[in-house]
Amino acid sequence: MRRAILFVLVLAPAMAFAQDHRWELTPTVGFRWGGTVLLEENAYQPGLYRVDLANGGDFGLRFGFLMTKRFGLELMYSKEFTEFKDKQGLFGEEPGSTTPPGATGTLNTDVSTWELGLTWHILTGKTRPYLVLGVGQSTISSETPLPDETALTVGLGAGVKIEMSSHLGLLFELRYNRSDTDPENTALVEWEHRDCEGTCQYTYGYDDTFSQTSLAAGLIIAF
Repeated sequence: MRRAILFVLVLAPAMAFAQDHRWELTPTVGFRWGGTVLLEENAYQPGLYRVDLANGGDFGLRFGFLMTKRFGLELMYSKEFTEFKDKQGLFGEEPGSTTPPGATGTLNTDVSTWELGLTWHILTGKTRPYLVLGVGQSTISSETPLPDETALTVGLGAGVKIEMSSHLGLLFELRYNRSDTDPENTALVEWEHRDCEGTCQYTYGYDDTFSQTSLAAGLIIAF
């Protein structure tokens, strides 16, 4: 991951002195999947569980600078609105007793990602397939007891840009993001219940990585 960071932060600025400058603003919508957290339960069903995020919608914005016909810089931000897939009450909803009866949105979770990336356009015509390598951060924020986490993220993507006019175009992209999450970032929830031997305990936390894949489409506004 350190090599990827050096590649983007050292080599990319050196190319900014080239010609054929062009700016691109691209709002995007998409679909994101993947992402797993850990739950150690010492309550109704003791054990270590891996809990997945549900597939969710992804909305974002990109600001790109084409340094040459083939190379460009891109600042990307996207946010996924999703929830955890849980039918066992692992986050305090029924049959647990840490969530008030009738509460809604108890599993809602957001994943926000920003990356500074280097793009390489394989072809330079009106249809431009490209590869992108990005480095940034992802923030996981949840209504569940899971603690918030902000982690270093590296993204690798492939896509295509289709030019419709000198100022408008379309973007389609598939991107894989890998974040280095902190296994020490945990939260302990305790309560009393007749079905537990002693105190009921849930410990929420992360593995050492958190990975997601996204599929995005966008409208390119060039100037």
